[in-house]
Amino acid sequence: MSVEKAAFKGASWLGIFKLCSQLFSWSITVVVARILSPKDYGIMEMATVITGYAAMFSELGLGSAIIQRKSIDEKDLSSLFWLIVLISIVLAFFAIFAAYPTSWIFKEPRVIPITQAVSILFIITGLLIVPNSLLQKGLKFKQIGFFEMTGVFISSISMLLIAKAGGGVWTLICGHIIREFVKLCFASYYCKWFPRLHFDFKSSISYLKFGITIAVGGSFYYIYNKCDRFFAGKNWNAGSLGLYSFALELASMPTNKIVTIINQVSYAGFAKLQDQEKEFNAFFLNIIKSISILVFPLYIGLFLVGEDVIRLFLNEKWFGMIFLFKGLCLVQIFTSLIAVNNYALNAKGRPQRTLLFNLSMTICLVPSFYFATKYGFKTILIPWFTIYFVLAILQVLHTLSKLKISIASYLTVLRPSVIAVVVMGIAVLLAELIPFSLSHYANMKFIALSTKILIGGFVYIGIIALIDKTSLLKVKKMIFNK
Repeated sequence: MSVEKAAFKGASWLGIFKLCSQLFSWSITVVVARILSPKDYGIMEMATVITGYAAMFSELGLGSAIIQRKSIDEKDLSSLFWLIVLISIVLAFFAIFAAYPTSWIFKEPRVIPITQAVSILFIITGLLIVPNSLLQKGLKFKQIGFFEMTGVFISSISMLLIAKAGGGVWTLICGHIIREFVKLCFASYYCKWFPRLHFDFKSSISYLKFGITIAVGGSFYYIYNKCDRFFAGKNWNAGSLGLYSFALELASMPTNKIVTIINQVSYAGFAKLQDQEKEFNAFFLNIIKSISILVFPLYIGLFLVGEDVIRLFLNEKWFGMIFLFKGLCLVQIFTSLIAVNNYALNAKGRPQRTLLFNLSMTICLVPSFYFATKYGFKTILIPWFTIYFVLAILQVLHTLSKLKISIASYLTVLRPSVIAVVVMGIAVLLAELIPFSLSHYANMKFIALSTKILIGGFVYIGIIALIDKTSLLKVKKMIFNK
């Protein structure tokens, strides 16, 4: 079986499990959000800003190094495992003491125990990195999907119970801990790998050279990705920060779930094809096409019906985030497209390219969000639609140049989804004219929303089938043929 086909089948299994878990998770998230308050989400953001940055260094990019390396022996794996565990223990103590400066920065004493609880996550994540990386390296995405789905189910039920019991912000941190612990148990079982009592730091140096570059690049990514919420936490109250952070969480769900699946699979595929330029580039373009076909209709759809969804499923305390949510949905279109570029460059052994891009984002976005949050609630979208947009375009052009892929080829793979999503958008807007639209009958909100979603979905799929039938047949063949 070819690498592309194996990766696609792995993504299919992972996607099925992710879909099941996501439908369940979204349902529980809505219920939990109705129980909790925006302040709870705001406190959670404050508590994890500093420790989240430390988490970028928890593995020093060693997981990516394991996947990228063509072959690796047992002694090296054991050495890397113990090194990662040692780093995790150090960071766990860091989280305990970092709770106090975090509380001082945000002038919020309630973040102290939440931040200290993050130390548990550092330990669990450290134990998980090697077995999970080995499963990805072997394209065992069916197994990965299963234990991630199980983790989501168990953690979601736990969060609902904790929220109903009055757990408040502890609902969120406990959910993270439970999910990661379940993933650790299943990953260790499926991987069938256990570390030896062997440690040789010298054998880890070559992995560290590659991994540290990725870790530093990841740290810059974290800074520019979190600086909006950091400055919002400094300049706004906890409730406003909670509205923005929850809007961002909802808007980025397709990216975090669907695109993460594709990138998770693609990195292992890229690593195996790193010396085969033609196959590598074809694989890259197929990944871009898959992302656009899956993600474009979701984000444009959410932009069009986002207000209906929020007003129907959430209560009034969340209505203030509608404008931000719709804007962030458009931002995520670019986020979903540029993420795969970093994985492609890293697999080619060029993590410094990713580092430079993330550094550029950090230099430009940090001061932008600093000033944007000072001038109001909605102005936080300005840096996303200006600086972020320009740098994202430049990063795409740079990646295409390094991979020797023409701009025309890139735009060609995007064309079917762009045409289909434009027609879909027109169809959804016309659906507003149906007599039982939301503006006419308040008691038929669900029917009106469902109608627009169904119309949009059928139109989109129909247009894709009409103008890109070959890709649909290829997908069908890959799924059903062994």
